[in-house]
Amino acid sequence: MLSLRTKLFCSCSSDYRGKQPNTNVCPVCMGLPGTLPVLNGRIVEEALKVALALHCRINRVSRFWRKNYFYPDLAKNYQISQYDRAGGVPFAQDCALRIRGGKSVRIRRVHVEEDPARIHYEGSMAQSPYALVDYNRHGIALLEIVTEPDMETPEEARDFLERLSGILEYLGIYRSDVEGAMRCDVNVSVGGGNRVEVKNVSGFSDVERAIRFELTRQGSRRTRRLAVERETRHWDEVRRITVSMRSKEAEEEYRYFPEPDLPPLIVRDEDVDRVRSGLPRLPEDRLREYVEGLGLNQTLAEPLAYSPYLSELFEECVSRGADPKGAAALITVDLLSYANAHGAEPQDVRPDPGLIVELSKLMGGGLSHKDAKDALNYALERGVGLEEAFRALGMRVTSSEGIRAGGQSAEEDAIRRVVEDVLRRNPRAVDDVRRNPRAVEDVRRNPRAVDYIVGMVLKELGRGTNAKLVARIVAETLDQNK
Repeated sequence: MLSLRTKLFCSCSSDYRGKQPNTNVCPVCMGLPGTLPVLNGRIVEEALKVALALHCRINRVSRFWRKNYFYPDLAKNYQISQYDRAGGVPFAQDCALRIRGGKSVRIRRVHVEEDPARIHYEGSMAQSPYALVDYNRHGIALLEIVTEPDMETPEEARDFLERLSGILEYLGIYRSDVEGAMRCDVNVSVGGGNRVEVKNVSGFSDVERAIRFELTRQGSRRTRRLAVERETRHWDEVRRITVSMRSKEAEEEYRYFPEPDLPPLIVRDEDVDRVRSGLPRLPEDRLREYVEGLGLNQTLAEPLAYSPYLSELFEECVSRGADPKGAAALITVDLLSYANAHGAEPQDVRPDPGLIVELSKLMGGGLSHKDAKDALNYALERGVGLEEAFRALGMRVTSSEGIRAGGQSAEEDAIRRVVEDVLRRNPRAVDDVRRNPRAVEDVRRNPRAVDYIVGMVLKELGRGTNAKLVARIVAETLDQNK
């Protein structure tokens, strides 16, 4: 929970990254005898934001429970968490998140708990000669979101995480550029077999890889008629494999019982109303606006709506007069491709919105998407403007204002001369078109009716030529010379 400045039950700073090991601790988070936890009140507001954004059922009264197990990352030998059995209820429950394709992934519960310490290994866990424990992270507030087993592929799991992270980022409680801000415990089973849990996987790509590895490993064991053990495994980021850690504990082994040192967590109606009134525009609201208000299709609108940075960039471009469909294509297809090719996030690239505005207008006037993409890539790669990019790529492109302006422009004069020259040199093609009495009428509705002639003109004029303008001038010239 990046929005909390202190730990869940004490006043130690929650900013543990980059600190000297075991310096950001106190007797409370270290669980020393005689200490008592005190709940950080901000957690209620932050958990409410998430529950409301996901449309969960919020339990007005819930309790903390002790989850008992011995492991070096737990100073007290128990974790303060919440429990949804034996009369306990989580903070919130019973909601769903829709992923691509319209599938709903059910969310069983959203609950509050404290983070264990961090264990450091030399290299991979399996090969490290020792383990070091840093308790700076111990006691940090965690919000755990548990789903039902509705995801069936690694791609669905990644899509769920990307959409969830987008919602959390809009709420201000998660940042994609902060290491370890979201960690996943991945549960995988094949064909109704035993469930295997892979602990603490960071990064959406690693989640996808871990699931693929487990599907292959478990499938191989089943094919060879070997048992798949119910166990907890570790994702080795270096070797990109899962490694057995321990057999999976049963619920009763944790010996859950209500935390005696903390009162019930009570959520009042006025708290819910206050937090709801302060929620930002969320992805589902933005998605509706982009599809219904701006005419984008679902494929272009969804990546924009679920990414705060892409949404901000897109809306900035539209506010400057960009063609919405062109800008959406340039951002969700070309900018993302460029970022992926360079191993970066879109926010690391940070293109000038003016580039996208101008290119989208040019696309609306006839510039091909491929030429626009090449110009964008050249400009981003070298940090230059569009004019230099067009010139270097050998494109004949005027400004979007010139394309949209009425009347005869210098560009139209140049194109008209080339059209007349091409028609003069290709009388057979002209005769073929004229044998169809509706050719000129058709070209106004469907430029492909005289594609051959338009293609020859574009070949003469070079890359970046306004294809729509060429098609119009060809139609006008044929009409005049009937």
